[in-house]
Amino acid sequence: MVKEMSQEASKTETGDMPTQQRLRITYKKDDCLKYVGHLDFARTWERALRRADLPLAYSQGFNPQAKLQFASALPIGATGRHELLDIILNESMAPEDFVTKVAPQLPAGLTLIEVSEAPLKTKALQNLLRSTEWQVDLRTDLSEEEIRDAIDRVLQATELPSTRRRKGKTVHYDLRPLILALSYDGAPESDWHRLSMILRSEPGATGRPDSVLRSLGLEESSHRLDRMRLSFAEPPELADS
Repeated sequence: MVKEMSQEASKTETGDMPTQQRLRITYKKDDCLKYVGHLDFARTWERALRRADLPLAYSQGFNPQAKLQFASALPIGATGRHELLDIILNESMAPEDFVTKVAPQLPAGLTLIEVSEAPLKTKALQNLLRSTEWQVDLRTDLSEEEIRDAIDRVLQATELPSTRRRKGKTVHYDLRPLILALSYDGAPESDWHRLSMILRSEPGATGRPDSVLRSLGLEESSHRLDRMRLSFAEPPELADS
């Protein structure tokens, strides 16, 4: 679905610079790209936008960067059903035209779902993000009952001391308040089990599905991570139609 573009636009004080526009992109990242790291993935987007000959806005300074603002980077190995990205352009264009120009330039595994115009001056999606919902399929020798018991143990825990590596250092934190919901959702196929997770995702307080699997004693199992949706403190603003 593509929403209609409003006529609102923002110009510089002199009026000599091109009108800028913020387009909000909802997209799907499939298996073909799940092992592409976030920086390379951002470059993939930028290359596609350049091939589409879009009027990208760039940051100032010695090393200008295209103004692409992702709501949240996906971990390597994960796919995403409804990911969000804001793109700033130096010229206004209809969302329909964006789709027509950009869709043919995207690689396999990257699909446009929706394009809408958002206010140029608005809060960054990353600052509004509050939680992420995950579907995790895993293969393990444990039975359904054993997995359910592990889930109950995690949910009943008052704290879950955990560690992670950040900028070359080991950081100690409590995983338990980062797990908002955790459930067993059946067997999607033979020898596989499905879990659903809702994890906090805020600056300085982000839960990761691999950390939850570790707390369940399932970190060594084969697994597939699929982020189903992102939830925000308030609905991301869209420009008036």
